[in-house]
Amino acid sequence: MIEKKLIDQLWIIIAAGLVLFMQAGFLCVESGLTRSKNSINVAIKNITDFGVATLFFWLVGFGLMFGVSYNGFFGTSNFISVFNGEGGWISSFFLFQLVFCGTAATIVSGAVAERMSFPAYLFNTAMVSLLIYPIAGHWAWGGALANTGQGWLGARGFVDFAGSTMVHSVGGWVSLAALLHIGPRIGRFPEDGPPQRMNPSNLPLAMLGGIILWFGWIGFNGGSTFALNEAVPKIIAKTFLAGATGLLAALFFGWIKLGYAEPSLPLNGSLAGLVSITAGCHAVNEWQAALIGLVGGVLVIPAADLLEKLKIDDAVGAIPVHLVGGIWGTIAVGIFGDPSILGTGLGRSSQIWAQVFGIVCIGGFAFSVAWVLLFILNRFLPLRVGFNDEKSGLNISEHRARTELVDLFMVMDHQKQTGDLTYDVPVEPFTEVGQIAERYNGVLSKVRSTLKENEKARIEIGEAYKKVQIEQERAEKLLLNVLPEPIAKQLKDNPEIIAHSFPEVSVLFADIVDFTRLAHKYKAEVIVGILNKIFSAFDELVDKYKLEKIKTIGDAYMVVGGLPDPLLGHAEAIANFAIDIRDKMSKFRLKSGETLSMRIGINTGPVVAGVIGTKKFIYDIWGDAVNLASRMESHGVPGTIQITEETANRLGKKFIIEKRGKIKVKGKGEVAAYFLKGRAD
Repeated sequence: MIEKKLIDQLWIIIAAGLVLFMQAGFLCVESGLTRSKNSINVAIKNITDFGVATLFFWLVGFGLMFGVSYNGFFGTSNFISVFNGEGGWISSFFLFQLVFCGTAATIVSGAVAERMSFPAYLFNTAMVSLLIYPIAGHWAWGGALANTGQGWLGARGFVDFAGSTMVHSVGGWVSLAALLHIGPRIGRFPEDGPPQRMNPSNLPLAMLGGIILWFGWIGFNGGSTFALNEAVPKIIAKTFLAGATGLLAALFFGWIKLGYAEPSLPLNGSLAGLVSITAGCHAVNEWQAALIGLVGGVLVIPAADLLEKLKIDDAVGAIPVHLVGGIWGTIAVGIFGDPSILGTGLGRSSQIWAQVFGIVCIGGFAFSVAWVLLFILNRFLPLRVGFNDEKSGLNISEHRARTELVDLFMVMDHQKQTGDLTYDVPVEPFTEVGQIAERYNGVLSKVRSTLKENEKARIEIGEAYKKVQIEQERAEKLLLNVLPEPIAKQLKDNPEIIAHSFPEVSVLFADIVDFTRLAHKYKAEVIVGILNKIFSAFDELVDKYKLEKIKTIGDAYMVVGGLPDPLLGHAEAIANFAIDIRDKMSKFRLKSGETLSMRIGINTGPVVAGVIGTKKFIYDIWGDAVNLASRMESHGVPGTIQITEETANRLGKKFIIEKRGKIKVKGKGEVAAYFLKGRAD
């Protein structure tokens, strides 16, 4: 008997190791299915969340889940010190349950990848391992330790053998709550086009992760027997059957739907099959297991389509795989499970009802608690990184982790901006990026030798310099026309300032009305959060209309159309941008229910634009046209868009324009002003 008990403990420890290895599988899957600029961030989350889960599950979670039950709702013992007594059995049991907790927490990582901040993700992991997973787990699995009392759902006949609901669906519900708070990735759902796919960085790595997860499932389902007996090989075999049918079902269903073999579908289909069989692998036969996996694989595709229709951006398909697969697998226990093995004493229909009731209760608890706690956290610590941080990638913005690809881009961008081709880009040996850099350096060498040796090239360069000189003379004349003479002279004489003339651009100033009062009413971090949310939405529209953001100062926002790259119809682009940001502001609500409005001013005319500083290339613009745009804003009416006559003349009949009359502008006298009301039908 003692020897058998030790063998069982050994099997549980081995199974725990196999489930822990699934962390590596999730790391590979999530890193491979996301973009390379976020791969390091994904990897760090996958290793860090298990450390967080270990600490909090040991401190509190294990006791809430497996302590002496308080009316079947939560445990009241086994906190902190759980490693004494019972010949080491409780320690083995703790290790196995810990890796399950870590799996539930890490599911969230893939869903929220590429935009959730690292501190917010750590909070989410702590929330899952400290509160959500243990309490929900007690309801279904309470009483697994002797003399502790059964959880209330288990007492009603709810069965989830290895965690289709308890691990996978809980992770899926928390993922859904987080996604509703943080929103989709930039560019995923453009307003004027179909949803855009984000290209995965390394599909072979993701496939390797899938194989690792298959391997880990040997321990996940096989170890849930808590004993090395004849049921274990049968459970593992049925688990693999379900994974295989899920893989093939997703592959061929997607092939029929799309017309080609989409590479991520067999990966997610197999995982959905594995998730689906997890709840009832002990109580179904092999044909039923194959059918359960097949349905789970098929469900991946409509579930992903539904998320896309609802504009919920799940980066790796965690919700179709873990939430939907977990729900189906738990219901399948009631449909196919052998009553003599389930041992609940319920009839078929009653068992199905018990399964559905358990899904609803656990799902409602996990989702609502996660949603509320993340909502509160977002008031103090933004869940999502900023617009620019997301565009540059979380590897750099969150961890300052540069890669050879980032270094290559930075050098190439510097050469593009300055025209300095005198040195090569760095070469990282034995990498694809290194091969690109090596070939790029070959092109640079050819260019340099051509410029040095080819007489024709020198003649062409001379002609180009003449054209530059003519342009500089024109810029000097424009400087004197649009700027005060001292400033124009400073720009001309200072070689550190790179200035360019633009004969016609459209300039927009926007300012939030009465924001000073709000700044005194709310804490600084709240104000920053409000501005970040508003201006991040504006930044997306800047990209949409191909405009250039000049600056934000406090609650003021400045943007220009027509520089540094020419833009036909820059006045129309600025007008469309103005209408969109006005409409967005009209829908914006503060926590108190207050609304915000903006004054917006637009003018069209010549400007001088320059690059400021040596470390970053940042445009700023000067000129009378800029000042007049500013006056259109400051003399405007809250909630309206005021434009000059110059802008109105360029908008034509595509927009509804109403003449306001003349307004007094300091330094200009009376100026004709117009209201831009909207777009013409």
